[in-house]
Amino acid sequence: MNAEQTIRPSSRVQAWFAARTPWQRRGIAAVAGAVATLGHAPFQLTLFFIAAIVLLVWLLDVSATKERKLRSAFSIGWFFGLGHLVTGLYWVAAAFNVDSDAWGPIWGIPATLALATGLALYFGIGAALAMLLWTKDVRRIAVFAVAFFVSEWLRGHVFGGFPWLMPAYVWTPGEPISQLASLVGAYGLTLLTLLVAAAPAAIADSGQSASWRFAPVLGAALAVGMAWGWGAQHIAGAPTEPPGARPIVRVADSGLGQAEKWQNRPDQEWRVLQRYLEASGEPSDDNADTIIVWPEGAIPVINFFMLENPDFMSALGHGLGDRVLITGLTRREPRANGVAYFNSAAVIDGVNGEARISQTYDKNHLVPFGEYIPLWDLVGNLNIAPLQRIGAGFEAGAPPTRLVVPGAPTAVVLICYEAIFPDMTPRGEGRPGWIVMVTNDAWFGGGSGPYQHYAMARYRAIEEGLPFARAASGGISAIVDAYGRQVAATSARVEYAEAQLPPALSETPYARWGSIVLLVLFVLIAALRFLPAGKSGPGGSGL
Repeated sequence: MNAEQTIRPSSRVQAWFAARTPWQRRGIAAVAGAVATLGHAPFQLTLFFIAAIVLLVWLLDVSATKERKLRSAFSIGWFFGLGHLVTGLYWVAAAFNVDSDAWGPIWGIPATLALATGLALYFGIGAALAMLLWTKDVRRIAVFAVAFFVSEWLRGHVFGGFPWLMPAYVWTPGEPISQLASLVGAYGLTLLTLLVAAAPAAIADSGQSASWRFAPVLGAALAVGMAWGWGAQHIAGAPTEPPGARPIVRVADSGLGQAEKWQNRPDQEWRVLQRYLEASGEPSDDNADTIIVWPEGAIPVINFFMLENPDFMSALGHGLGDRVLITGLTRREPRANGVAYFNSAAVIDGVNGEARISQTYDKNHLVPFGEYIPLWDLVGNLNIAPLQRIGAGFEAGAPPTRLVVPGAPTAVVLICYEAIFPDMTPRGEGRPGWIVMVTNDAWFGGGSGPYQHYAMARYRAIEEGLPFARAASGGISAIVDAYGRQVAATSARVEYAEAQLPPALSETPYARWGSIVLLVLFVLIAALRFLPAGKSGPGGSGL
């Protein structure tokens, strides 16, 4: 009799999973991962995410009975991650279809599968870490939450990080529970979400007393209720300011798809400029104080770079009038060994029909393979080009800092990918009065990608207690308050959104003490693993 046969599952549920073949359990894990995706935008079906996590815990219970439990757990975690990431990141393939001459649709599917396959390793690592301290009783709920939190933190930081679809984001931004991000950030909320989602798995533990089995789910329900109550009270205390106390902001989009925007025509830049000016409205005395925001890379680089063309800048100035424009653009800079290219944003002050460049920001956190090729010196000879098709790609700029915006509080600009990372916004003395986000979500296609990106961006407002204006080409352009609530947004029929800039809050506890609060929370939850085991129920066995 081998070691696997000597260990009996502790419940009928676990016995059912144990009776499945290894490949059947892996298939169940992959399906559970796909179900977990329904917890994220645009669906926000949190209960589906919780159900998926419960299934994952029960599958890991079976892995804990195996002789090679680390290998079994890693496999289950990897398949769960694969199902989750393939269904959550399928839209990545759309980016390869934009420039079909260079890439073609044939590359989109394998590239997306490769990305999901690689990122799923973190889920496997989380499952294997959990096995190191796994128990047969309710304490494994804390073990699961801590282990998968570690893997999520690694996924968000290693090799530049890709913290997409973090568990925290299953709570709709702007609603009460999401407000916990102002205390513990998205990573802290991820840890708490994993703990809450795994709690119902303990109900099936027939080897424990009823009070011990139901304690986690009751505790989770109480925690969610308290979080909801606190979040609702937090939102109810939102400050109000009299009309006219803050500037009007208009976020505008050209309404052009990615392929249409990049048509190779001699007048293409001018055509796109005209579309943006139409969405921005005619300059007048009534809107002279309006701040306009255009998306990332608003004007394509077909025949020239906009900052280098005096005629183009003159036309832009006449279209702006006396208004201020914050726009994404591509710029270049001569170097001794060639030319450096930057994915940038600029504050352009319109004065009497003349466009004056006030300040620029060069994107700091670039997208690997999308904006630059890692280890370019080694792979350059393979003729691999980034999706942006700018030489060897863009160069990274310095971290974001405050920019002076005439007629408005100082702002920090986050460009596309940067908005998915907590902690990009300066704090302390460098804290801005609002956040400007410029992005090109047209790369994501018409699926769930733009909605996921927008939901994550709204968490940055909650974490920092700052409002933001977001201009998204092909996505959702919106103005959001410091609680992550949408104030105004574009729709299929309207290519701009306009509203008074919402007020900023005081620096949030997370912005002030984020790392310390997260560390304390991690230690407290990890300590639950070392509490005494619960008593056995009638006819059951203890730990």
